[in-house]
Amino acid sequence: MLARVREDRLLRWSAYAAVPFVWLALALLNPFLLFIPPLITLALWKAMQYEIVARVDPVDEADFF
Repeated sequence: MLARVREDRLLRWSAYAAVPFVWLALALLNPFLLFIPPLITLALWKAMQYEIVARVDPVDEADFF
């Protein structure tokens, strides 16, 4: 059981390590891909700052009773 958990962890972390390299390889083919993640991040950050997008959904007390 412990060996299976270690193998899963190794696979997961190797995938995490591969993502930036895959992203940069794709960006060599299409440089516009370099701008998409920062633009999405900036857009979401500004939307949360101006309260266009709520960070936490309000809790309706009537649902709990």
